[in-house]
Amino acid sequence: MNKRLELRFENEEGKLVTITLDQPIEPADPIAVEAAMDAVIASAAFTSSGGLFVGKRDARIVDRSVDVIFEA
Repeated sequence: MNKRLELRFENEEGKLVTITLDQPIEPADPIAVEAAMDAVIASAAFTSSGGLFVGKRDARIVDRSVDVIFEA
């Protein structure tokens, strides 16, 4: 299994932009995650093709498992 934390933002064009972090600490602290997202927006340290990050869309932990059926 491979878990990752996805922080999803809205940029100046209103498009979705995702920052992905591997191996998140669990259980995730919603208050800390939201505060971190606010800090990312306030710092203007990240930009995308659609401009700066201007809003929070959501944050989620994605769990992906792969079952190999055949391998050569």
